[in-house]
Order: sequence, then structure tokens, then C-alpha cells
Amino acid sequence: MTKRLLEWIDGFDDIVVLRHKSPDLDAYGAQFGLYHALKEAFPDKRIVAAGDTNALNRFGDLVELDTVSFEGKLAFVLDTVASQMLQARTFEAAAKIVLIDHHQNQPDVKHDVYVRDTAASSTSEMIAALLEESGIAIPASAAKALFAGIVGDTGRFQYSSTTAKTFETAAHLMRRGVDLQGLYQWMHSEPLKMRRIKAEFAAGITFTKENIAYRKNDKAFLEKHGLDTQTVSRGMVNQMAGIDEVPIWANFTVDLATGRIVCELRAKNLPIVDVAKKYGGGGHNLACDCTVDAWAQTDQILDDLARLLEEQHG
Repeated sequence: MTKRLLEWIDGFDDIVVLRHKSPDLDAYGAQFGLYHALKEAFPDKRIVAAGDTNALNRFGDLVELDTVSFEGKLAFVLDTVASQMLQARTFEAAAKIVLIDHHQNQPDVKHDVYVRDTAASSTSEMIAALLEESGIAIPASAAKALFAGIVGDTGRFQYSSTTAKTFETAAHLMRRGVDLQGLYQWMHSEPLKMRRIKAEFAAGITFTKENIAYRKNDKAFLEKHGLDTQTVSRGMVNQMAGIDEVPIWANFTVDLATGRIVCELRAKNLPIVDVAKKYGGGGHNLACDCTVDAWAQTDQILDDLARLLEEQHG
């Protein structure tokens, strides 16, 4: 696999590095990690990182996807294989397409190679391993991005997806110039305004009789604070984490661009990914997402999650 990827990288002068829409830290980390490593190793090639952006982007500038022509190019698609998670499918015109992902979904997009490791904590961890296996050096800029991606998808190494290999990869990246204290300040420092918004968010959390915590974030809440969907949806879901009585939590947020509802689902130890898959989404056993058309469907999701708890308790 690594040999084939190296041959393709060597054989193409034009390479585009993509990931899913509404990117989280792992999507950004994997994308910019691979981008910086390839730019450093192959300075004569035309390599671009493309896609949408949001408030989490402290990584760098991106080329708008609708300005990219893919004919005759090599395309990397990272951190998803699900069509509903893609900003567009224009990359399917590329000469070769490589999917690299750690989720449990089966791909429903065109590809030539699918690199999958569901045991990996993050796609950033996978990219770091692939670069090391291929002999492509990881410069400090790439190491910083990849480390940030790993931190993002492991919740600072707290989640069950964190393995000994994850720590080995993190150590490997630190030896390449990651300033841990500076990185955490760069990733997690935020304005006082955002802290106050999160306090308002927490005050509006609701609980079902099964102690499933959830929050419904409508257009008025987002517009009141000038927030984008991703900042609230993925960025605030774990404001409900770490509560003793809460086994599952769900964050439902309107997508201002489409009017649909983005559903982020999390659990302490009960696998919930099949609920996300039922509604066209997916992800990990304890952290997954889907998108539905109406608020009424979010109530159906809560009912499905409650049934899982009932089945667990017999």
C-alpha cells in the first residue's frame, strides 16, 4: 500500500488534499499535516489544500473547492468516506483518488485506494504513520498539525480510542518540534465572550427521564451570538460530557446553510453508532453524527438512544 502511494505521489505533479466539510480538529490536522509534509518533500510539485473553513481553523489558508480542477490530478480525501460528509464530489474527476479514514462507515464515493484503520485514534494518527512508513519527513509545521488533530479526536488522550500506539505517535511528533504548552494554548485559548456563550449553552441543557442530556440549538441562538454551525455542533457537544448521571448526550444544531439539523451523539460506554447509521450518518462507537431534515427527527433519535439504554439494562 505504502509503495503504491509513493509511486502515485512521485508520478503526479498536481496533488489536492481534501477532507470532510465542516472540519473538526482531526480533519484539519490530517489535511494540513499531509499538505505540509508533501510540500516540504516535493517542492517542485503543485500541492494544494482545499475545502471550506470555520472558526476552528488556526492551521492555514485553504483553496476554495469550487475553484479546483481535478482532471489529471491525484486527490487525497481524509477523515471521511461518506458522501453526506463531503462538501462536493468534484474530486471524483481526479485521475487517482485515495481515501484515508478511521471511521466504521463503508465508502460510498468513488476511489482507487481506501486506507482504513478503525483502531486508529484519528486520521491524523494514520497520516503520521503513513508518512513515517513511506520515509517522507515530517517537518515541524506538519507535526504541529498532526498532533493537534490527534489531541482533538482523543479529547486530549482521554477517549477509549487512545492506545499505546497513539502515545508513540505523539512522542514521534513531539521529537519533530511540537511545543506542547504552546500548542495547547494555541488550540484551546478562547475569548471571554465564548466562555459566556458556553455558560448560556450549558444552562439550556435538557435531560430525558433516562438522563440523556441534549440541547437543541436553533437559528436564533446561532445568529444571536454570530456563530457558525460547526462551532456550536461539534465544538460544544462535550459541554455535556463528564456528568456522573449522564450516559449519553446529544447536540442538535441547525445548519444555517441548508436548514437541516446536524446531530452530534456521544456516550460514555454504550455503543451508539448504529443510531447514527440509521439516519444516514456514522462514525465511532461512542462518538458519531448524522444529519436529519427536521427537529421532529431529533426526538426520534432520543427515543432510539433511550431504547439502547433500556436494552442494556434488560
